[in-house]
Amino acid sequence: MSEAIVNKYVATTDKLGDLRTRPVSERDKQFENQCLRNRDQLLYIDLCQAMNAGDIGRVEASFLPWIYIFCATGKHKYAAQINKFSMNLRSVYPQDLCRIIRLNLLCNPTGKPNAFRAVDWLVERNNLYTKVFRNCHVIMENAFYLKNRTIRHTHPDMAATIEKLRSHIQSTSSYMISQNRSAKRVIEDQIAVGMKLIQQKKVSLTMSSEDRYEAEAEDFNN
Repeated sequence: MSEAIVNKYVATTDKLGDLRTRPVSERDKQFENQCLRNRDQLLYIDLCQAMNAGDIGRVEASFLPWIYIFCATGKHKYAAQINKFSMNLRSVYPQDLCRIIRLNLLCNPTGKPNAFRAVDWLVERNNLYTKVFRNCHVIMENAFYLKNRTIRHTHPDMAATIEKLRSHIQSTSSYMISQNRSAKRVIEDQIAVGMKLIQQKKVSLTMSSEDRYEAEAEDFNN
């Protein structure tokens, strides 16, 4: 069932191309947009879940579509950096170094399942605690006798939100194909756009000399 749902409601570049080459009278532009939106949102959700689980293999597997998306949306430095990092891991760095990098890309401060975080998140969190703002924050919490610090929160109750979303989807028939249904705007397939830009060499995935950082001996001195 899950495969049938994905095949019908999640866009692929080939499938979307077939839908958009049909005669206008047979197209449902809103359904096309929704399928494309589902795909892009699932890419984001998959990356978030992979990071939370500490599954660095899944994180690496998600790099390629994001390179195309960043190229299409003008985030060329992000695309170039991810491409360089991926190429180095696969073809340049020694295996021992690759293993060290993969084991240290994510961290789990609490040790709980699905609680992995990016290392820079932990660095920023630690920086926050060293600032005066944090001290003021604790003072206010103590003044109001707040026993539960605001570092951790309970999981939000999404029942009302999901019900409202379900009602909206049902009222707009977003997942029902209706021929000749128009849309205010046709969403571009950013993966296809990014792929085309790279193939036509309109976007470079190489780092410029200004953006490239080379480690020097002084960087390793205590």
